[in-house]
Amino acid sequence: MRIRKAHRLLSRAMAAGALGPALLACWAGFSGRPLMAQEETGGQPPATLGSAAPAAAGPALTAPPGAVRARFGLALSGGGARGLAHIGVLKVLEEMRVPIDVVAGTSMGAVVGGLYASGMSPDEIEREMERVDWGALFDDRPPRPDLPYRRKQDDSSAFIDFEFGLRSGRILLPRGLIAGQKIGFLLKSLTVRAASIDNFDRLPIPFRAVATDLADGSMVVLARGDLADALRASMSLPGTLAPAEIGGHHLVDGGLVRNLPVDVARDAGADLVIAVDVSTPFDPVESLKTLADVTRQVADMLTQDNITKQAVSADVLIRPDLAAVPATDFAAGAEALRRGEEATRAQADVLRRYSLPPDAFEAHLREVRGAPAALPTRIDSVRIEGATRVDRRVLERRIRTRPGAALDLSTLQADLSRLYALGDFEKVDYRLSTTGGGADLLIHAKEKPWGPNYLRLGLTFVNDLESDSDYGIRARYTRTRMDALGAEWRTDVKIGRDRRLTSEFHQPLDFSGVFFVAPRVSAFGQFVNLYDGDRRVAEYEPQGATVGLDAGAELDQYGEVRVGVLRGRVKAAAAIGTGNLPRFDIAAAGFTGRIVIDRLDNPYFPSQGRYGLVDLFLSRRSLGADLSYEKVAGFFSQVFHRGRHRIYVSLDGGTNLGSEVPFYDEFLVGGFGSLSGFKEGQLRGPLFGVARLGYYVRSAGLSGRFGRGVYLGGWVEAGNAWATRSEARLDNLIYAGTVGAGVDTFLGPVYLVYGHSDDGHGSLYLSLGRTSFTGTNASVFRSY
Repeated sequence: MRIRKAHRLLSRAMAAGALGPALLACWAGFSGRPLMAQEETGGQPPATLGSAAPAAAGPALTAPPGAVRARFGLALSGGGARGLAHIGVLKVLEEMRVPIDVVAGTSMGAVVGGLYASGMSPDEIEREMERVDWGALFDDRPPRPDLPYRRKQDDSSAFIDFEFGLRSGRILLPRGLIAGQKIGFLLKSLTVRAASIDNFDRLPIPFRAVATDLADGSMVVLARGDLADALRASMSLPGTLAPAEIGGHHLVDGGLVRNLPVDVARDAGADLVIAVDVSTPFDPVESLKTLADVTRQVADMLTQDNITKQAVSADVLIRPDLAAVPATDFAAGAEALRRGEEATRAQADVLRRYSLPPDAFEAHLREVRGAPAALPTRIDSVRIEGATRVDRRVLERRIRTRPGAALDLSTLQADLSRLYALGDFEKVDYRLSTTGGGADLLIHAKEKPWGPNYLRLGLTFVNDLESDSDYGIRARYTRTRMDALGAEWRTDVKIGRDRRLTSEFHQPLDFSGVFFVAPRVSAFGQFVNLYDGDRRVAEYEPQGATVGLDAGAELDQYGEVRVGVLRGRVKAAAAIGTGNLPRFDIAAAGFTGRIVIDRLDNPYFPSQGRYGLVDLFLSRRSLGADLSYEKVAGFFSQVFHRGRHRIYVSLDGGTNLGSEVPFYDEFLVGGFGSLSGFKEGQLRGPLFGVARLGYYVRSAGLSGRFGRGVYLGGWVEAGNAWATRSEARLDNLIYAGTVGAGVDTFLGPVYLVYGHSDDGHGSLYLSLGRTSFTGTNASVFRSY
C-alpha cells in the first residue's frame, strides 16, 4: 500500500492520539437533523439512542442453526495516519471469519469504520486510500491554474499565506486553518452507496460516529443523517478543521471525549466488543524540544484518560505497534496497515473463539457487503442556497451541471471548485434527493463568517549583504461584493525604503464578470541608485501621484487584458550624491495597456506552467504630459518538471520603440534575479533583454510550522541594457550564473543566492518575498 504524503497543516496543528483525526475531514452540512445521543457535561453516559435494541441475555459466541449468536461490536479509535492500521485489522478479522455486527468509530476510526459499515470491503478501502493525494486533500484551495485571475493576484503579491477578516474595526479569524472543502467531496463520493440512507441502523452494518459538542464539551453520538457529515464531524480537529454544523450543533473531534468508543458500541447493541487503539503514546520528556511538542504531549494526556477507561472494558483489545508511524505521516500508510495485520494475528487464539463456520461467514458477508448504489440517471433540478452576498446569477453562470443532464461527479466537483475559487465561501457542498430515477441537486454555499472584507499582510526584503537593501511591510485591504455584479475595492500599501499607496475600484459590467472598468489612484516614493561603472554616484528619489481609468476583460482562469489612460505628476532630485544631477518636476500622462497570462501552479517555486506579460506605456503631450515617448516591456517564463526536478526558461525584455525615453524612466537591469552579479539597477537604458535557463530541485520538506519545502538550484543568464539599437548585439551580451537555495515559507519565498558575471561582477543576495517567475521591468508609473 503506497499512500502519498500529508499536507503541512496537519503537521502544524495536529496532536497525535485523540486529535489524530485530522486525516480526512468532510462535509459539514445541511442534511436532515440526525438522531444524536448527547452526554451530560458532567461525564454521564449519553442517553440511549433507542435505534438498536440490545441482544438477548447470554447469547452463545457461535450458535447452532436457529439459535441467537452473540453480536460482535468493533470500536475504532482516532489516531491520524496511524488509523490506517484499522484497515489491516479488518482484513485479518475477515480472514479469521470474525463477523462484525456493530461499528463505532472516532475520528480516523470513524472514517474507516463508516466506510466498512457502508458495505466497502477492506481491500476496497485500501485502494481508495492509496488513490488519495493527502497533500492536496488538506489544502482547500483549488489548483492555482484554476483560480480566477484576481485571486491569483492575491496569491502572487508577497503576502503571508493567511487571510484576516475586517469588520467594524475588528479583525476576524477563520474558524480553522482549512474548512475541509476537498475532504468533503472525497467522503461524499466514498459514501455514495449510502447516500439514500439517513438512519445508520439501516446501513449494512449499524454504525455510530462520536463527536464533541463545541458548546459544552459533551459527547455526541451520531446515529442518523448524512454519513459523510457524521464522519466529517467526528474528525474536525479544533483549530485545523472548521467545526461541522449538524442539527444546530457545532461539532469537533470526538477524540476529545471518547477516543476509543467501547461503550458506544455496546449501547448500539454489541454483546462483545473488539477495541482497536491506534492512539499515540507519550513521547520521552527529553524529546520535547519545541512548544508544539509540549502542546501535543499535553493534548495526548487530556485524551489518554478516556482511552484507558474504555480499553479496560473491551472484551478484546488490539494495540498495533505503531511507534514508527507518526500521526501525520500518511506516506507510512502501508506500514500502519501491516502493523494492524500483525497485531490482529497476535490475538488469533482469542479471536478464533469468535469465528463462524465458512458457510455462515460467507452468508454474513453477502448480507453486509452492499453493492455500490447506482447514480441517478438524470438531474431534475439544480438549486443554490446559502449565498446572501454573492448574487445567484453570478453563481449560476459558473455551474455546468444542468437540469435534464446525467449526473457526472467529475463535472459536479468542477462546479463546486469554481464556486469555491471565487474566494467568498468557507465551503461549498451538495446534497442529492432522489426523485424516482432522477435527483434534485442542492448546492449549499456557506459564506465566510469573517468576510466580506479581507486583510492580507506581507513582508519584502532584499539585501546584497554589502551596502544595498530594500525592505518593506505590505498590506492589502479588499472590500468584496459591493454590488450585485461583484464590485471590489482593493487598496495596497507598502511602507519601507520604497513607499506606495494604490487603490483601485474593479467594477464588472455583467454577471459573468468578464468585462470591467477600473478607476485607480496611486502615490509613490522610491529610491533609485545611479552608477558610473561600478561606482554608485547618487541616489535619486522620485515621488509622485497618478490617477487612471482602465477598461478590460478578465480571461477567467487565464489572465487579464486591460487598456487605460493615466495622468499625474512626478518630481525627483538627488537624495544622496553629486549635486549637479538635474531636478525634475514633470506632468505625466499617457495611454497604458497590459496583457497577462498566468498558468503557473505556484508563483514562487512552480513545478509547471507558464507566465506571460506585455506592458505598454505611451506618454503623450496631447494628454497633458511634458514629454512624448513609448515603452513596451515583456516577460515570459515556462516551467517543466519531472518528479522533484524543475527546468525553466524565461525571456525578459523592453524597448523604447525608437523614441527618446527620459533617464528617470529607463529600464533597469541588475540585482536579484536579473544578471544577479550586478547591483540592483547598475545597468540601465531604453532597451534591455535578458534570457535565462534554470534548474532547481525540491531537496527537502519542512514542518508545517515553517513552510512547504526547501529548493536547491541555479540559473544562467545572457543579457544587457543598451542605449541604442545599434548596441543591442549578441557580441555585446553579458553572461552570468547564479546558484543558491530557496525556502517556500509561511511568510513567503526566502532565497540565499550568489550571482557572478563573466566580467568579474559578483553579489550575494538574501531575499524575502521576491520571485523571478512573474516579474518584468515596467514603467515607474505603473500602479498594478
